[in-house]
Amino acid sequence: MMGLLFFLFSLVDVGHVRYERVKVGDTNVIIQQLEHGKGKSFVHLHQNERTALRAARTVVKREGGSLMTLIHSGGRNIVFHLHDKRYEFDPNRIFSDIGIKKTLSQFGDYTPQACHEVNKLANKIKRLLPDGKIIAVHNNETYSLQNYFPGHDMARDAHLLHVNKKHYHRNFYLVTQKQDYTRFKKFNFNSVWQAEDATDDGSLSVFLANRSYVNVEAGYGQLAMQIKMLRIA
Repeated sequence: MMGLLFFLFSLVDVGHVRYERVKVGDTNVIIQQLEHGKGKSFVHLHQNERTALRAARTVVKREGGSLMTLIHSGGRNIVFHLHDKRYEFDPNRIFSDIGIKKTLSQFGDYTPQACHEVNKLANKIKRLLPDGKIIAVHNNETYSLQNYFPGHDMARDAHLLHVNKKHYHRNFYLVTQKQDYTRFKKFNFNSVWQAEDATDDGSLSVFLANRSYVNVEAGYGQLAMQIKMLRIA
């Protein structure tokens, strides 16, 4: 934990930093908010996705903007204990009650009490989200553009799909609004326009379906490309 905290704190050498602490069971989750003048609003939810964090920080440092990230004792997921029971959840699956139930059940047990604890974090993040376009930053090693191809597991969640076969399939945009999809398609980037009736998995993209939301996905180690994608987003 201390090593990870040092890594995350060492990234902050510009702008103003604020911290909000949320107690989830016996686990402290810190919401770190870096603000560096006017610019884009980035959100980083998976602590282990460090390429995405470096990319977002680089863009904020160069061009201004804000970056929200989570700091806790786990890796990708957050683990906590409540009444001597262990619980685990994905912090990008907590923005609806359905999503919280799914993610707790996926990694262990679900109880209403555990749901209440997770909701404390979800509600705090929701309140801290700025107005305007939200740009989420993620890295992937199993999930990719191909999940949305016809006949694949997430095909029904895509309204439209643009594929550039020359680009790495793990580097793509997921958007909620037509204008963003049209613009990324014009630049010939891999892009998914999320369906209006996309599966409620508790993700930020579903919660912000009626707002301008862009998820910038990139493979681990794809730092230069992810920076380029964030600058265009």
